[in-house]
Amino acid sequence: MVLQASPTPSVGQPDSQSRLRSLELFAGGGGMALGLHAAGFNHSALVEFDSKACDTLRHNARCWAIHGSKNQAWKDNAVMLHDVRHIELDAIENYDSLDLLAGGPPCQPFSLGGIHAGMNDSRNMFPAALALVRRCKPKLVLFENVAGLLRKSFAPYFDYVEMQLRDPVCIPRKNETWAEHAERIRVRISRDCKPDYYVTRQLVNAADFGVPQIRKRVVLMAVRSDISDCPLPPITPTHSEASLHYSQFVSGDYWDRHNLIAPPSRSISKAKSSSEQSNLLSPRLEPWQTVRDAIEGLPEPIDGKPHPDYLNHIGIPGARSYPGHTGSDIDRPGKTIKAGVHGVCGGEAMIRFNDGKLRYMTVRESARIQTFPDDYEFLGARSHAMRHIGNAVPVQLAKEIGLHMRFHSGM
Repeated sequence: MVLQASPTPSVGQPDSQSRLRSLELFAGGGGMALGLHAAGFNHSALVEFDSKACDTLRHNARCWAIHGSKNQAWKDNAVMLHDVRHIELDAIENYDSLDLLAGGPPCQPFSLGGIHAGMNDSRNMFPAALALVRRCKPKLVLFENVAGLLRKSFAPYFDYVEMQLRDPVCIPRKNETWAEHAERIRVRISRDCKPDYYVTRQLVNAADFGVPQIRKRVVLMAVRSDISDCPLPPITPTHSEASLHYSQFVSGDYWDRHNLIAPPSRSISKAKSSSEQSNLLSPRLEPWQTVRDAIEGLPEPIDGKPHPDYLNHIGIPGARSYPGHTGSDIDRPGKTIKAGVHGVCGGEAMIRFNDGKLRYMTVRESARIQTFPDDYEFLGARSHAMRHIGNAVPVQLAKEIGLHMRFHSGM
């Protein structure tokens, strides 16, 4: 069955009475948690195995509490430094009546930047996440991961993950291979037309939802079949590349907004193909956001010196270009910010200006690319902060998905 996309209306900040209860796994630096809070979810717990990420999560909770923030996304005691495989659910109040269980199981096994071990990698946490779905039986489930899961070599295993989510009651047997378990679930599903959960799989690009970054991810959105009698529809994009082309090459609104004259490389003589893509018609979606849009208002960083008014805004010297390490064009969405297996990735975390100059993004600029708010502070060394930012779900994307799931599930 082909699912037809259905629009989600614009919804303001939910009030405290309308908030739903959630449990987040693999919370990392907090991007998904911030976005889901903005979509109306209160976090019963944020579970994370990285102690430095937990430090950042707790630090921001304490800052919200000290300043009396109305937007406190979680409390200090909600952060659990724990291995998801051995989580103590009894420590989480009413864990068996959750509205949402969400998380991005570690993606290194399936990432193009990793060693591609996939389902045989010890870091594959899908089994642990699915075990918690079986125990908690939440009304909604949201899993996010890298697009590499859709590659031919990994697709059968991802199909298996999706089948387990549809029929979590069918648990793996001792010494049963995943392929054998998958076949057993397949037979059960063929006999029973109504699953425990209706599951929607969708490949999304964060840029299509207002994030100033090309970031392709696959999401699984599931709704319990006693809550809805059909799958959630795919989430509909709000922004487009064609709209960005139109604002840069046809109307010129992009340059006017930034009080700039279009650089020669963006002249109409070189933009014919781009303007043709937009069909010279005023587009109905918002333009993709660019790196320039993201960092607007931030002062130029000074190498090695923290800025007194902006958290994590310290210049980093030494940016240089070489093949595969060319930076993110300032007038395009940024390249996908990655965590980096052996330290900080560089190519995508550099800005390439129209005159060819390069410089590294500060941690704050990278956080803006991931749509973190400016008052959210990342603790520790730059390498730790960039890993937490690179692993995060963009805040804006998580908010849009959360609102979509609430609206279309009637919650």
